[in-house]
Amino acid sequence: MNVMSVITYISYLLNFMQGFLLYRIISYFARQREGKIWSAVVYLSVTILSNIIIFPNDLFNVTMDLIWFILLMLTAFRGSVWQRLAAVAVLYPLVISQNFLVLDMLGHFGKGLGWPKAVDIACTIADPMLHLLIWYGIYRYFEKRLRQMDQLFDDRIWIVMDGVCLASLVSITTCIYCTPAKTWQMWPAAFACFAANLGCIALAEYFIVSVRQNMERKNLMLQRSYYEELGQNQAEIRRFRHDMNNHLSTIRFLFVSGNQEEAQQYMRELEKQMTARTRVFCKNSIINAVLNAKYNLMEEHKIDRFFHIDLDKLMGIDAISLCCLFSNTLDNAIEASMKIPDVRQRHVSVKARVAENGYFTCEITNAKNNAVTEQKGRLISDKEDGTIHGLGLSNVREMVEKYHGTMDISYTEDRFTVTVLIGNA
Repeated sequence: MNVMSVITYISYLLNFMQGFLLYRIISYFARQREGKIWSAVVYLSVTILSNIIIFPNDLFNVTMDLIWFILLMLTAFRGSVWQRLAAVAVLYPLVISQNFLVLDMLGHFGKGLGWPKAVDIACTIADPMLHLLIWYGIYRYFEKRLRQMDQLFDDRIWIVMDGVCLASLVSITTCIYCTPAKTWQMWPAAFACFAANLGCIALAEYFIVSVRQNMERKNLMLQRSYYEELGQNQAEIRRFRHDMNNHLSTIRFLFVSGNQEEAQQYMRELEKQMTARTRVFCKNSIINAVLNAKYNLMEEHKIDRFFHIDLDKLMGIDAISLCCLFSNTLDNAIEASMKIPDVRQRHVSVKARVAENGYFTCEITNAKNNAVTEQKGRLISDKEDGTIHGLGLSNVREMVEKYHGTMDISYTEDRFTVTVLIGNA
């Protein structure tokens, strides 16, 4: 085996390592479909895509590379379409710009030295080594950001990222299609596209911070609701303890006086008052506090209520997202029910569970007598403050889309129903 054969085998090994790094990076943008066949297809495709040779005026390779990448993301990965297209918009310019730059720069270097055998060997090993170092640097530096992007970004942020990176994608493909005779004149444009898309990933951290701050703000609001509910219960317990001696004296007097029936009736009434207002709907204390707060609010406004909650098996949906779901939908349900003059017609039903197959389902139905108005596909409430119209259900829809679920809204003249389905909860 001669030296060139050894160098060739080494370069193949480096190419596969480069493909693996790009494969890991893509996995942070979207979730691959399960199965060894899908893994093999994606890994081989990504390895070929990352190592494809880009020549000046290379219309065929650039176009086919792009089409192949798009089809791969749409077929082999799950999740939002915008999230999967973001992988193409961000990574495709990185792939072809560096492939063009490395090949063209090494070509100018070898050509300038007359391509002696030593230079040819050096360029053969330098090409995959440079690509490997570039992808390793991207992977190591941006790994944390990429992981958080997949967890926290919703469709709106992915669309923004798609739009920003689309400029780089169009620029680099157009430049390669129309490469000037002096190919080195293309280098600044290729460097600019490469840097722009890396900068886009770096800027994602600011989006992540904003999303986290919003989640923390919601978390603090829910915790405040929980402690307010806890404080109200403790205050009621203190008041009850204060009156306990009087209650016991009254019961003793009724028994001594021979009024056993009245004493028993008094004890039944007292038992109702002693029943704790805090009910256990689920094991999560924050979600339980929110459900209790809404339940007690319905009780105060004489709204007939039915709660069937089974969330003990819930694993994949965080408590903040569930509180967003229950708080917004139940606030709307309570508000609509309170507008019904006849309290006997007020009703709210809450059904939420995790099925054996891991699917989370939730159905919240309330009675209503107010009209429902839709504007451009968005429900408009009749609140006086026009700045908060429809924001509750919009927040719920964002939460559902975050987990790639579905949300259905249906209504009749006297009923309004919100149904949510999220897979692999």
